[in-house]
Formats: sequence, structure tokens, C-alpha cells
Amino acid sequence: MRACMPQNLSDGKEIPRQAWGKMRTSNRVEFTVRILAAAVIAVTLSACASAAPAATPAPQTTAPTATPTPTPTPVADPLDSVTSLVARPTALELRSGDGTVIASLDYMSSPAAAISALTTVFGAPPVEEPYQGTNHTPPGIYHVWDEFVLDERHYDEERRAEGRLDYIWPRLAVHLEGPSAQGIDLTSEQGFRAGDDWSSLSGDPVFDADLWTCYGTPVETLELEPADGDTRTATVVVRSGDDGTVGAVGAPEMIADGCA
Repeated sequence: MRACMPQNLSDGKEIPRQAWGKMRTSNRVEFTVRILAAAVIAVTLSACASAAPAATPAPQTTAPTATPTPTPTPVADPLDSVTSLVARPTALELRSGDGTVIASLDYMSSPAAAISALTTVFGAPPVEEPYQGTNHTPPGIYHVWDEFVLDERHYDEERRAEGRLDYIWPRLAVHLEGPSAQGIDLTSEQGFRAGDDWSSLSGDPVFDADLWTCYGTPVETLELEPADGDTRTATVVVRSGDDGTVGAVGAPEMIADGCA
């Protein structure tokens, strides 16, 4: 088996068995050391790899889906349904086509509120016509929508506070000078309108020519509270001097014995 034995090529001599054994032992030791060193390195690298914090993946952000804002449903103004203005003894009633009272403008209410409501009804502001007072009437402003007139009266509020009956001095009055204004009917509770034949009214039971007012003949009256003598207010019709027809329907007018 010599052919398998390594030889010393420098001198051609055989390597003694003992030296071969020592060489193999030395080689085994060196190999073992190398294996151990490699294992230590591997363990160290593994430990370092284990000690290193794992990279946290960046959270995926998803843009929120925009929620469409719902379009609000417009709410119809009840005043848009008004088709007629009815002059009553203490208030102007704004009614719809089926006769429902949508709003009632008391003649002692705020002129500004009444003007605002009527502007909505007519769809436009009024033409304003200021007028001067006289010995019998206060100054004021006519707010005009075609044949409908809202009469804003500027009575002395200090004297009113002394206890005078309010409806003697109304803050508002109305004059219906035609059968309609801008498509809105103008009428009394009984359906009387400007332009009606006067003779047709004079035969109506509500027509009372014996009751005196300073402006027109009553067709609807109302007793006021607290009662203090003949304290009645009325819706009146005024006769046109030109053709024997109703020239206007107006309110409020006090029943009186005469005019100062």
C-alpha cells in the first residue's frame, strides 16, 4: 500500500508512519478548529441577525372615500301658496286657494313684518308713497302693490300709551282698490270686490247703511274687548262716485257717531 502513502518530494524518502499519524492528527485538529471557528462565526451571525429588530412594514394608508354631501331639499315657503288677501275687521288674512288661512296680519302688528310677508306673496317689494298728516289723520306711508295698498299710519305712540283703544289708532290699514293685484284676489269675507255693482251690495243683509264710519259702509263688524260703549270695528266698502260701483274695500274702520 505504499503507492497510497504520500511522499516527501524533496528527498524521495517515505514519511514515517508515526509522522503520518502525527500529521493526520495535526490536520484533524486544524480541521476541527476551523469547523469550530466557522460554527462560532455562524452562531454569532445568527445571534446578531436575531437581535436586530425586524423592520416594521410601513402601514398602507388608504385615502378615505369622500362621502357626497346630500343636497338639502328646499322647504317651500307657505306664503308662496297665498292666492287671496281678505280684509277682516281686525286683520288681513292671507289665504290659499282652498280657503286655508296661511297668515293673519293684525292691524296692530309690526308694519315691517307685514311688509315682509306681503313682499313674499307678491314676489317684489312695494312702491312707497309717504304722505303728510292733517288735523284729523297722522302722517304715514302707503306701501303699494298695484291695486293693493298697505297704509302704515304713524300715530303718536305716547298718546296711545295713555290708554286709547288701539283699533281707533291702528298701525296698519288696508285699501283694496281693485279685484286683484298681480294675480292675488282682493276681497272682503263676503266676496265683495272693488268694481262690483253698488246696487248688488246694497241688497245684501250684511250691508248696513245705518252704521256710520268715517270711511265707507260696513259689511262686516266685530265687537272689541273690553267693551266700552259702541266699540266696534268694521270692514267697509266705499262707493265710487263715477259709475256707481264699489271703489274700494277697506279695513279697519271704527263704528262711530261722527268724525272729528
